[in-house]
Amino acid sequence: MASFFSPALNEKIKGFLGRYETRRSSILPILHAIQDENDWISKEAVQALEAEHGLSVVDVNEVLSFYTMYRKTPPKAYRLEVCGSISCWLNGADKTISTAKDYIAAAEKSGKPVPFECHKVECLGVCGYAPVALVNKDRYLNVTPDAAVKLIEDYSNKDLPAAAKKCAADLAAAAQKP
Repeated sequence: MASFFSPALNEKIKGFLGRYETRRSSILPILHAIQDENDWISKEAVQALEAEHGLSVVDVNEVLSFYTMYRKTPPKAYRLEVCGSISCWLNGADKTISTAKDYIAAAEKSGKPVPFECHKVECLGVCGYAPVALVNKDRYLNVTPDAAVKLIEDYSNKDLPAAAKKCAADLAAAAQKP
């Protein structure tokens, strides 16, 4: 039987399962590895974790429902996450978030969509440089509203990440199936 996961991802999963005292303790890094390769974590991937690696669907879904860093639906290629905790909030995070969301909405409305989504998240752990933001896994400090728009523009002109390309190809292939 063929695995749901790529050979490289399967090896990572097995490595994580062997590294921790309990199988359940390996869920966080396994989900990161799945998301790194596929850009999100599908229900099928969760079911495959149970069928192929013995991780309970319930345990995996508990983790998925608790942490906001895991994407349970196909995302846009880039995810701008702005910290909304107290230090960032006091330094204008709400304005940064609303400006970024308005910019993305205006681009969509004008027919020139950008490959971005924007979300408020909890503490990113760099309070001295608030507001802090991530674009996928790249961290940015002192992100003003203008800086957020510049990030969106700069990333929109880059080649899409490999995981985003794979996600789009997987979704297109699934849409072709009868």
